[in-house]
Amino acid sequence: MMAQATSQRARYPALHHRNFTLIWSGLLVSNMGTWMQNTAQSWLIYKLTGNNALYLGYLGLSFAIPMIVVPPLGGAVADRVDRIKLLYVTQTASLLLAVTLAILTWLGAVQAEHILLTTFLGALLLAFDNPTRQALIPELVTRQALLNALSLNSATFTGAALVGPALAGVLLDVVGAGWLFMLNGISFLAVLAALLLMRDIPAQPRGKGSLLDALFGGFVYAWQHGIVLLLLLLSALAAVFGRSYHQLLPVFADNIWHAGSQGYGALLSAGGAGALVGAFTMSSVKELHHHGRLLSISGLAFCALLTVFVLTPRFWAGVMVLVMVSIAATIFTTLIATLIQLRVPGQLRGRVMSLYAITLIGLPSLGSLGVAAVAQSLSGTAGGRWAEQGLRLLNVLGITRLTAELGPAAGAPRAVILGVLLLSVVLLATAPAFVRLRADPPASTRH
Repeated sequence: MMAQATSQRARYPALHHRNFTLIWSGLLVSNMGTWMQNTAQSWLIYKLTGNNALYLGYLGLSFAIPMIVVPPLGGAVADRVDRIKLLYVTQTASLLLAVTLAILTWLGAVQAEHILLTTFLGALLLAFDNPTRQALIPELVTRQALLNALSLNSATFTGAALVGPALAGVLLDVVGAGWLFMLNGISFLAVLAALLLMRDIPAQPRGKGSLLDALFGGFVYAWQHGIVLLLLLLSALAAVFGRSYHQLLPVFADNIWHAGSQGYGALLSAGGAGALVGAFTMSSVKELHHHGRLLSISGLAFCALLTVFVLTPRFWAGVMVLVMVSIAATIFTTLIATLIQLRVPGQLRGRVMSLYAITLIGLPSLGSLGVAAVAQSLSGTAGGRWAEQGLRLLNVLGITRLTAELGPAAGAPRAVILGVLLLSVVLLATAPAFVRLRADPPASTRH
């Protein structure tokens, strides 16, 4: 038994660090609540608006605007204040938002506008919270354990994505959306407790100069370091053209496969299962060579598998393919995060990682509005000249014929495939720049 425990600790060296283990455990609980709320509010707004997929895009936009505009400010603040105290504020405020939405739902007063507003405010808080957490992690572990810590940090979100949506899919019919919002509010207490129990946190390097200068510090660093800029651009393009498919999952569950809310939960759980496998696979890797090559391969695999997913005629086959889609996506995003983190000095990490937060969290939501609008235009019932050009390309590839029997819902797979085609071109074009890239940072950025 002791040998097994020693083996597990050697396999996951980040868990040797008490403070990291505390925050990791708290985030696992909190992220489960977040996924339950995300599932409930997407389904609820879809039904409140008469199955209008465009409102799923509006929901994504209400999340995207703060997550695109505000993170540079959040990163600048994270580099100038006590990060633990800042997390106390963001987590407490997020708790209050979830409870407010729960009460509105219980009173029968909730409307689509309420969901959009609370989503906007929650994203505003996340724009401060996420860069702060990203910048804090390297201060809680050694450099040698950083890849493991980042992979485990990703696993808290993806592991919760495995359980949260499945529970939400069942509980939506049993107790309703209000209780899912309340459970999310309660889950924030786990992070607050973890922050309270943390001890002996190393003093973080503080950014100097005016706040206005600090706002642009991340942009300046990325611009001056070409590989960091290229990684951020690749993450941004993958978010817009690839990962925005997530917002259309209710359309696939309800209108294409006719699997209802439980089917929607199953799709989200499948994505979570794949992401969890990908995260723990990366966290188990002790030595990895040719990081850049694997980055390009995992990105292209994501594109190929996503195409198979949206064209799959059977629900459970789609569920299994989505697992593989998420494995590839998680490996891809984890490599980008690791390569960036190891190249940025501590006093700038919050600001640079705020730019990564925009690409990781904000841009997929903005892309979701675009993909929802494109899906509607490519359904064959609306659209201008650009939609005709898109349909012509899809027709040449045989996609129009394959999706014709889906009727108005055909726009969803067509929109995703157009995005995948664009992302594939970008990945192939950038592959030569990444083929020799490794995770070893410049000496000046090492701890």
